[in-house]
Amino acid sequence: MKKFLVTILSLVLLSTSAYAAKDPDAPAADCEGLRVATGPAGKGFSKMFADMKRISSSSKLNLCEVTSEGSLDNLSVLSTKGADVGLVMSDSLKTMALTDENIAALKVVAVLNNSYLHIVTSTTGYTYEGPRKMRGLMKGDPIVENITRFSQLRGKPVALVGTAQLMVRLIDKQAGLNMSYIDVPTDSKAFELVKNNTVAAAFTVAGWPAGPIKNLRSADNLTLVHFDIPAVNSNYGVKPLHYRNVGVYNVQCLFVRNLLVTRSFSTAEKNSAVSSLKSIISSNLPALKDGDFEPGWNEITSLDANVDWPKFKQ
Repeated sequence: MKKFLVTILSLVLLSTSAYAAKDPDAPAADCEGLRVATGPAGKGFSKMFADMKRISSSSKLNLCEVTSEGSLDNLSVLSTKGADVGLVMSDSLKTMALTDENIAALKVVAVLNNSYLHIVTSTTGYTYEGPRKMRGLMKGDPIVENITRFSQLRGKPVALVGTAQLMVRLIDKQAGLNMSYIDVPTDSKAFELVKNNTVAAAFTVAGWPAGPIKNLRSADNLTLVHFDIPAVNSNYGVKPLHYRNVGVYNVQCLFVRNLLVTRSFSTAEKNSAVSSLKSIISSNLPALKDGDFEPGWNEITSLDANVDWPKFKQ
C-alpha cells in the first residue's frame, strides 16, 4: 500500500508542478509577518485567508498570502519553508506525511471547515462507443449514459483538478472503479472536457459554496451527482449540498476536514505570531459566523476539535 501511495504522490506532484503559474514563494518574499499558504484565487482557502487578514487588520499581526494550487501544493510549500502556516486537508496531510518527514513534523494550529468533492457531469449524458460489431471490424453503436452517481464512473475517463488529483486516485483505489484520469490545471478546463464529451465527469475540491460551481448556469448543461459509496475511511464523511443556480438540491458529497497547520520554528517570535493568529480567529469566531464572511466559518464547532494529528503548542 505504501509503495502505491509513493507512486501516486510522485505522479500527482509532477502534474501539479507543471501547472504552477509562478513561484509560490514570490507573493510573500518581502513579508514581515506570517506567510500563509492558501490556494487559487476565488476558491475557498484564498477566501478564508482574506477573512483572516480582515479580522487581523486591527492587530499588530501582519499576514501575507502565498498562493498555490491548493492543499497538496501548500504541504510542499510548508515542507520547503516557503510559508509559515498553511491551509490543508487532513487526508492530504496524512498521505503526504508518509513520504516527507518535514510534512510529518507539521502541527495543527486550528481545525477549520470542510472541503467537499464536487463531481460534475453533463445534463445531456456521456456518449461512448458500445461493443464493436463484425468480430471487432466495425464500430459499435453510440451509447448515451446519464451519469447520476459516482459508481457509474467505473472504467470511464475523468478530469481531476488540483487536490482532487490525489484524493480521487486514493478513493478509486479503495473503491475499485478503475477510472482513467486526465489532470488539468483549472476548473474551467475540466468543465470544458465534460462539455465536449472527452470525459464523463470532472472532480474538483472546495468549500461550500464552491465559486466555480456557484458561477455555473443552467445553459452550461452541467450538474452535480451523488457520491454513492460508503466513506472510504475515517478521514471522510458524506453530507448533502445544494446549488440552486444549477437546480441541484441535497446532492450527497464526500467531505474532508480542513486544517490550519504550521511548521517548526527555532525562534519565539514566529511561534508567538502563530499563537496570535489562532487567538485572533478564536476571539472573532462568533463574528466570523454571524457577519459578512465565508459560509465555511459556520461549519467550525471548535478550533481545538479532536483530530488524529499532533497539535501546535507554543
